[in-house]
Amino acid sequence: MKHIAIFVFPGFGHVNPTLELTRSLIALGHRVTYVLDEKLAGPAVAAGARVVPYLSCRGRLGGGAVTGEDIGALGLQFLRESMDTILPRTMEALEDDVPDLLLYDLESFFTARTAALRWNRPTAQLFPYVASNEEYSLALEVFDGATEHVHECIELVTRHLAEEGSDPESVWSYMANYDDRNIVLLPRAMQPAQETFDERFEFVGHSLATELPDTGAWRRPPTAERAALITLGTEVNDHPDFFQAAERAFSDGGWHAVVAVGRGNLPAEPPESGFMEMHEWIPFHTVLPQVDAVVCHAGMSTMLQALYYGKPLVIIPYSPEEKVNGRLVEELGIGCALPGETVTAEELRSAVEEVADDPEVQRNVAQMRMQLVAEGGPARAALVIDGWLKEPPAPEAPSWDPRAGQLAMESS
Repeated sequence: MKHIAIFVFPGFGHVNPTLELTRSLIALGHRVTYVLDEKLAGPAVAAGARVVPYLSCRGRLGGGAVTGEDIGALGLQFLRESMDTILPRTMEALEDDVPDLLLYDLESFFTARTAALRWNRPTAQLFPYVASNEEYSLALEVFDGATEHVHECIELVTRHLAEEGSDPESVWSYMANYDDRNIVLLPRAMQPAQETFDERFEFVGHSLATELPDTGAWRRPPTAERAALITLGTEVNDHPDFFQAAERAFSDGGWHAVVAVGRGNLPAEPPESGFMEMHEWIPFHTVLPQVDAVVCHAGMSTMLQALYYGKPLVIIPYSPEEKVNGRLVEELGIGCALPGETVTAEELRSAVEEVADDPEVQRNVAQMRMQLVAEGGPARAALVIDGWLKEPPAPEAPSWDPRAGQLAMESS
């Protein structure tokens, strides 16, 4: 039995993709500990993990178009929270139960890498979104326009390294967007510049549970010929204008829309049309087998769920990362993207019918589904990690380690 610690940004789109991996690791006999915002602890505990809780004060991106500056401000806020709250909580809680391996997403690099150095433990990075390497950087697209916030992050980490007695110039490797070992929770075919990603990156296809109770339990009304699931996710969903446009798009019958508006966003009055049902949230696996298309914000988890059930996509992006994913959907021929800020009811209805009726889109979706299933999912990810845990300690430090050059020279 080994002990694995998981560090992820406090958001559903970061926590949920790790849950089935956690179940699989526990099934292999390992222990898993999350250091996690207490508001998100429930699903991790239900998966069998221990949770070291803290209370996150990070803000939400909210409504409107999200800019790189907005993302940068949130990243800076979380870095400060990592330094002031999460790292001290980690060191205190796990001092007498040091993990054998630390798994982390990019946003959690500071806590995971600092703790790994202090404990002399290995790390591996998780990507619940497209990965980055020397050739392709999602951050360059996401943080466009966030120069001031990025510089402040660099200054904070540089100061930390100096206080730890490390070369401040190592800040560039310490803040690298990838590790020497990485698990990417999507199919390789969905990775930009996929040919540049080498053996350091394990693409496992998806992070979904494949046997869930009540799968397909939702049933479309007898009067509806077709159905669509519509969601803007849990983060950037304060868009009443979009949901009103969606209501108009499906108000004439023929289609039935199941809409997840997000917590706190239900309108005071239900839709006048009998062809739309609104929920704050609904488990997607209960609906997806019964719909013909999915309209979503391009959150990777939602997209992969739709593809797992063979459903084409209409993407409504509002943030820089969502726009990257929207372009990817169009390039792969598995759906289309519409501008969230200006999309009309007519455009939305036309796009949904187009992707649902296009045989080429259907073939591409079927092929992508086969690829994400074939790459093994959480079970394969857990076996990869299990293999790493059985390996002897690495003779060299990971490339982000401020001591990497020194240790490499000593070992030679």
